[in-house]
Formats: sequence, structure tokens, C-alpha cells
Amino acid sequence: MATPNRWAIRDAGIATFYRIPDDKPIVTLKTLKTSGLETTGETVYATGGFGNPRIVGFSSNRQARLTLQDAIFDNRAIAMLTGNDLSEGAKEIYINEALEVSQDKVTLSKSPIGVPLGVFKMNADGTLGQEFTHADDTPSSGEYEINGKDIEFHPGDLADGDKVVVYYNAKTGNTAKEIKVTSDQFGKTFKVVLDVLVRDEYTKDDYAAQIIVPMAKFEDNFNLSLSVDGDPAVLDLNMEILKNPTSTDMWKMIIYDNQEVE
Repeated sequence: MATPNRWAIRDAGIATFYRIPDDKPIVTLKTLKTSGLETTGETVYATGGFGNPRIVGFSSNRQARLTLQDAIFDNRAIAMLTGNDLSEGAKEIYINEALEVSQDKVTLSKSPIGVPLGVFKMNADGTLGQEFTHADDTPSSGEYEINGKDIEFHPGDLADGDKVVVYYNAKTGNTAKEIKVTSDQFGKTFKVVLDVLVRDEYTKDDYAAQIIVPMAKFEDNFNLSLSVDGDPAVLDLNMEILKNPTSTDMWKMIIYDNQEVE
């Protein structure tokens, strides 16, 4: 069955990133919301004669840009975007808890690392009030001591039912993943293959198509926008397409019948 000469496309596609130069696959993004290819160039015209019309055009500065927007955040994709490797293992995190006093103490939900960063009595309006300081031994008025997860106060400083806010550090499990942006690393260059479907205008049959970008470098500017309303946050992946040193191809699209693939 002949592939189409005229076709329509309504598909964000599936994007796969490959490492250069060995074509090792890095990640496949199957939840794209949008994808786009912008191709531009510049033309300089020779003008002259009566009315100074344009006579001859000289085209140059061919540029192309690939933009992808994913509905889901992928750790490997973010690592490529930031230029930093994804790390996994136990990490130190920050916790703050509002706890109710009972018998001159409160019990933290996690095991603190060292001395808490701050211990405060909570005011009636929810703001921070009196700060308690750490005591190495039995606490005096205005002090506390820590035994495991228990924060113990001087008797009479707090009544049962009073609330305190405790800020402290704790350690995650070994499965925690760390994504970071550093001042010395930037997005790298990858090969990108975008799989889409096209529909023949005449037969209405669907055909497979691949958009192949031999070299695309992640742009160094990106945003992470969080909001309490509207649509969930999305992952924007913007890339500048570079010239392949062994070819003039910046990107190409192959339309084919999947049933004919050997």
C-alpha cells in the first residue's frame, strides 16, 4: 500500500532521546501534550533600479528548534535538561511539625538528626511565639531536652493541649532520588526521534512517521511553575537543533507503512 502524498497529523507523538555518538537510548517520553518543530532562516535582498525593488535574494542562517511539553515529570528527562546526573540514596531533608503538648513533652513523627533547628510555642493565631532553647541536661524554664523522638520541656512552661512547632532534619530511605541544578553544568546534546501517526487524506488510512533530529541541545533557560489552581504543572523541554558535522540534515521526517517493515 503506497504511503500518502497528502496527509493530516494530529498527534504529539512519542519522543525518544539517544546518546551521541553511540545511539544508546536514554529515555522515552510517552505522555507528551504538545510537540513542535520551528524552522527559520534569513534572506538578504539585493535591491536597486527605479523604485528600489528587491531583485535577488540570498538565504542563510538556517535554524531549527524542537519544543516538547510533557504532562508528566520524568527524572531522566530533567537530568538531561539540567546537565546533572540523577542520584539515588539516603538524603537529609527538612521537616516542621505542629504538635500538641502532653505531660510536658511532644513526640516527633521522625527521628531527628542532631538538635532541632528551632522549637517554638504556637500562638493562638497559628504564628510562632516563644522560642525554646536546647539544654544539654535537665531543662530549665524556657529550655527543652531531646530524648530520641521526644522533646521534653521544663514542667509548668506548657500546659497540656498547648501546641509547639518543631523544625528539624531527618534522613530519608535509600530510594530517595535527587535532581539538582548546579552552576557549572548545562543541558547536553542528544539525538531525538519523535514517533507520530499521519492520516492519508484520500484513503483515510493511518501511517507511521518518524521525525529524526540528529543533534538537539537543551536550552539553558527553563521554568518550573507551580500553582494551586488550573492545570497541573508540565515539563517543558526546549531544544536548539544543531548542524550534524557529517551531514547537512537538521531534521527529517520518514512516513512509512508499519506493516511493510521487515
